[in-house]
Amino acid sequence: MSEPPDQTPQCKEYLRKNRHRGKFTSGTEQIAIPPPLANPNAAITEGPQWVAEPRYEGTYPADASDSNATPPQPIPNDADTSEEPPILARENNLSVDAAKEETEPAYTVALPSWTSPEEVEAFNEKFKKDPVGIYLAVRAGGVEALTTISSEFFSGALWHCVYQNQPEHLPTFVKDAILILDERRGKVRGRKILEILFSTLKFKRMLSKADILALLQCLKRHDQLHFLSTFTRTTLIRALMQYPPDKLDKELLDLLVPILLDKLPALGDRKLISQRWAKADTLESTASGIAVPRILWPLYRVAVRLALLGDMKATDLVAALVDRQLIDSQAIQDTDLTSTDLVYVVLSVLLRSCLKYGWFTRATTLLMAVVSTAKSISPPLALLVEDWLDRALKHPRAEDLQNATSMIDMLLKRADGYVLPTDILHRFYNATFDCDMPELAETVYRLSRNAQDASYPPPRDAALVRLMVFLGTKSRNGQLGRLLVHQVVDENIPLARHVRASFIAQSALFGLASPARALWERYSTGPDALYVVGNASTMLRMVSLFSHVADQTKAAVQRRRPVASDAHRENLDGSASSDDQEAVPPPTSSRTLSQGLDLPASDAPPSSEATTPPPHPQSDSGEPPSSDGSDASAGAKDGTHDRAFKGFDTLSYPELLAREADLRAFAARVYDAFRETKLPLESASHYDLTSLARGASILQRDSEALDIFVLLKERGMKLDMHDVNLALGMVARADPAAGARYIQKMSASDMKPDAVSFGTVIHWAAHKGNPALVRSLIQQSRDAGIEDLTFKTLASLLHAAVSGRASEDTSPEARLKYAEVIVDMMLKRGVPPSPSVGWDCIIAALTAHKPMKAFTFWRLYVKGKVDARDNTQERIRDSIAGQLRRHAQEGWVKPEVATVMLYELGFANEAFRLVRHRRTRPSAAELEAADAGDARKG
Repeated sequence: MSEPPDQTPQCKEYLRKNRHRGKFTSGTEQIAIPPPLANPNAAITEGPQWVAEPRYEGTYPADASDSNATPPQPIPNDADTSEEPPILARENNLSVDAAKEETEPAYTVALPSWTSPEEVEAFNEKFKKDPVGIYLAVRAGGVEALTTISSEFFSGALWHCVYQNQPEHLPTFVKDAILILDERRGKVRGRKILEILFSTLKFKRMLSKADILALLQCLKRHDQLHFLSTFTRTTLIRALMQYPPDKLDKELLDLLVPILLDKLPALGDRKLISQRWAKADTLESTASGIAVPRILWPLYRVAVRLALLGDMKATDLVAALVDRQLIDSQAIQDTDLTSTDLVYVVLSVLLRSCLKYGWFTRATTLLMAVVSTAKSISPPLALLVEDWLDRALKHPRAEDLQNATSMIDMLLKRADGYVLPTDILHRFYNATFDCDMPELAETVYRLSRNAQDASYPPPRDAALVRLMVFLGTKSRNGQLGRLLVHQVVDENIPLARHVRASFIAQSALFGLASPARALWERYSTGPDALYVVGNASTMLRMVSLFSHVADQTKAAVQRRRPVASDAHRENLDGSASSDDQEAVPPPTSSRTLSQGLDLPASDAPPSSEATTPPPHPQSDSGEPPSSDGSDASAGAKDGTHDRAFKGFDTLSYPELLAREADLRAFAARVYDAFRETKLPLESASHYDLTSLARGASILQRDSEALDIFVLLKERGMKLDMHDVNLALGMVARADPAAGARYIQKMSASDMKPDAVSFGTVIHWAAHKGNPALVRSLIQQSRDAGIEDLTFKTLASLLHAAVSGRASEDTSPEARLKYAEVIVDMMLKRGVPPSPSVGWDCIIAALTAHKPMKAFTFWRLYVKGKVDARDNTQERIRDSIAGQLRRHAQEGWVKPEVATVMLYELGFANEAFRLVRHRRTRPSAAELEAADAGDARKG
């Protein structure tokens, strides 16, 4: 920035008060009075010219230091031998330590004793309000005014600039600091001003590398480099290690390495750690019980940076550390010194020394700096990372697990031919759940499934079940859940007895009928069969899943009849999208894109409905799937496992009937096997009886379920809310209106209905197509203080809305609006929508001719959650892409926007053609403009 051409009032006031030569005493402090200037209006023009560079304005990153290390000390007060004593003093006696202060300190100017107290107070108040402004005003007086200011005056203005985040003033301070050191006779105070500039790096990295280099070169010119304090040297090197590598590194390190080595005294007395050493800024303790120079850790980082730059000075530096016994001897022995990889040798020696000293976080910093920049990981380096992982997983912290995830990621992707030990992998999985970080286990398992060099096992025992639960309830990653279950089944991975039932139940919860059945049949025999057969949760999940798949098969059977369309509309929940619900987990099922919707033959809206944009022309590409479901994902594969059943479209009518019968027979087999383990029912527990009643209800054995309720009453067991909701579900399934009346009776009794009660009746009312009753029940739930309905209820309402059964307004716009409202309700509850919810939203958006919204729903809730090669997934993307193409050609979507979306949908070549496509007919807007022109001519 340029200096002010004229003196400001603040500058004139300062010069008036200090126009006399000589020294004055105010209390115990001497005050320097600058001599009068020959040209008071002259600006500072001497010294080198500077060009301001962009500066980092964020806070200084946290140092990778350990908790047992002594924190850096403030800048020591060097002996001042110059003739100019300070003219500025702080109101307190604390030194300016940017690493510790959180609020900006206050400064006062110490004026001569003959100055009146009022003038002193007035001047101090001005300086407190605008230190930088006062500083700029004083420096406008010329070189002599600048060279007579004290280091405290300079520090006060500089730290105000740093605290207020004003990097635009930094070039001025750098320029002035160099000029002061060049012009002052006493170099000590000039050096201290430069050290103050360096100390700001501990707080904010506002100085550029070019600024740091210029300041260091100035110190070297005046032979002041070797007088820098230990704190300044460590602050400098730590800050420089945070900057990205560039061409200035070599010059900077050439200046810094010699002065860092100066701080390496030979520690012959290893008992020093047992004493209270005088210079706390020189030494620091280690976990191994010895003292090392504080400058050692910065030197480690410098050596690694030199090695990354290919500079052989790295070996010289390591050799100097070895000579001073600052490298652990065991670290040298454990390193493959025959390796020609300079980076590996330097890193191995230093990293193992850090581990010896107990500096695990610092060891991680060194390792991450190397591995993150390596294009390929050599075998010795991979083994070094493996050693680090072994150490990290002994007593892992949250940050250690995050770093371990990154290391495993880089190993699996860049270490060709390397195989990660399964023991380390299992320890990692266990640690992530012990530290409540299951998302890291999800990441690493996904990486292990994509690894090319080896097939890695999944988590085991409790970690396996916990990962399944997380994938199904939190991340909603159905695709990864399928991969996990199929791997366990296909590779015949043994399950511990105490997790078998839970894993099978979770597999059923994902809708994986084939693998769940295989696992149940595998573990339902033998001496440990009771662990699976007698588990109530597993029985309910299996019975629910296979009954649902049987209903789907029944819907496919009905679609083969001449009245297929009517049958289809009566079985909107039965889908032909997959044979065993592998696409998405319950509570809602996988569906074909057009299930239950009267989609037109093209993407154009019906002529009777006013929609925007106008109807599209007929096109052969991007048509939504047909509503009969005949081309559902018959031959779809998930990339790891062939479907156990054939798709509906490949089965004949008798085969479909046989399949439905087989599914229902298996569901009954699971229920009967569980019931057999609970006989006699007169001695069964309350939980087992209610589970039996619920299973019987799912199998539509209503009389058996009622008999169990009678047994509960006879045994004097009080029905809880779960039991009441079970009975309510049976009533609502037969007659939703009767279920609503039952809720009203509950509201008048002591047992008030809960969210599940309302949700159960709302579900069946929506299923039966009674929107008035749905609205009434929702209002009743709000009146009862129940604002948040369950996820299953919301998903059921969404599907009913898209199918046109939950609202009297069945227009495409109303369906889309309803879907958006329900999704917002899910998000407000903190429950991420599942892929099946996303598919319903896509249907609503495409029906309303909103392909951009359909794309958004697909990207947020379906992409990455469902196998991209699944037939249903491909048809969804085709439909979205078809509307995007036509909207782009009509000018309703910008071609560049549609290009990005098509590329993400997997149509890269078509996206390129879309950019180059030129419409052969005018758009609607062009036609309107042409009509308006013709009208004016007429």
